[in-house]
Amino acid sequence: MTKKICLAAFGALLLLFASTSASTSAMVGSSVTENQETYQWIQVPAWLAGTWQTRVRTFFDSIDCSTGRRLLSKPVNIAVSMVRTIGTQQDSYGRIWHYIATPYQRTLETNEYCETQNIIQVSVLSSYTDKLTLRTIGKVVRSPRSRQQLYDSFYEITDVTYSPLSDGIIKVEMKISDFDASGKPLHVSRSICIDRRIRPFTVINYDERGNLEQKFLEFQADKR
Repeated sequence: MTKKICLAAFGALLLLFASTSASTSAMVGSSVTENQETYQWIQVPAWLAGTWQTRVRTFFDSIDCSTGRRLLSKPVNIAVSMVRTIGTQQDSYGRIWHYIATPYQRTLETNEYCETQNIIQVSVLSSYTDKLTLRTIGKVVRSPRSRQQLYDSFYEITDVTYSPLSDGIIKVEMKISDFDASGKPLHVSRSICIDRRIRPFTVINYDERGNLEQKFLEFQADKR
């Protein structure tokens, strides 16, 4: 079974979970907030650097934690249109680095609801020559378009693992865990997609987050 959903991601390293309950038209964007920002540079392997395109995401497991019931009897393919860039600066040794400032905000809009994801933490769980796993933690608020009152609010932990398949092709595995305000597990889903590099890595000195070249020089100076 294939479902279609249209996404537009703007230079984001992190992936967005596209729920099968969403409508057939959606758009996602991101912006950096200004309160108590934390900056970090994550070294990424050369095989992961560049601009990547996702066309299909396959959800192969989904569990309702309150009942233990599996919500998928078979894998579900979701057609997506998502482009993201990984890697912004390169040091004198040729190593490639990606810049992340937290907290930042991601938004998802569909015909049925608007969703705001406030990402408060990004960390590296593991880093090997052939695999990189990142974790993001954030709060999600989802409101219906028909009225302004709160529809749903929960916390989300997302683990994303990247690994190379061949030159210009990577596998992206995702585990998303949702929790209520007390920390009670609500839902866990797992998915996978195969991404293709559509543009090679190039240094990005400026974007909506400011002067990345200057920020990287300051980061290198602090490391000495």
